[in-house]
Amino acid sequence: MIQGCKQQDMQSQQQLYRHFYPEMIKTCFRYGGDADSAGSIYNNAMLRVFQHIHTYSEEGKLGGWIKAIVVNCCIDFCKKKNIFKNATPYIAEDEVIIEPDAFDRVGYKEVLQVINELPGATATVFKLFVFDGFTHKQIGEQLHISEGTSKWHVSEAKKLLKKKFEKQWVMKKAI
Repeated sequence: MIQGCKQQDMQSQQQLYRHFYPEMIKTCFRYGGDADSAGSIYNNAMLRVFQHIHTYSEEGKLGGWIKAIVVNCCIDFCKKKNIFKNATPYIAEDEVIIEPDAFDRVGYKEVLQVINELPGATATVFKLFVFDGFTHKQIGEQLHISEGTSKWHVSEAKKLLKKKFEKQWVMKKAI
């Protein structure tokens, strides 16, 4: 399949596209927020994959290589939306602690929905940090913000999520 893609064989490209779609579209959806945006991000990512497949050395896992391209396309998507234009600058605050079992009380879809309701810049930094394992330094470099600002966004996201889930948990307990 990889050799076919390197030779620009459309059948091989279609096979590769479909093979990675279920896994990668989830990442695209986290950043895009809706099906149209997620599909657009995935299509752009796969276009990059096909344009640069000749640089894939086949030493690492193909899925990891494609995931890196997908995440970079997600970052580009967020940059194009100018979500950092009016982002709050870094303000030193105490770290927000979320109980380890807090997320056991809610489902993945509910958590993702609440994360997507966070302010754009905060949501993007939080997703890169939590879901994709970027360091604050890497986030800062990719989004052209300071490490401190990245840390602030993660802290702010935790604070907002904690408030939201505490409110929902109290409401559910009362019912």
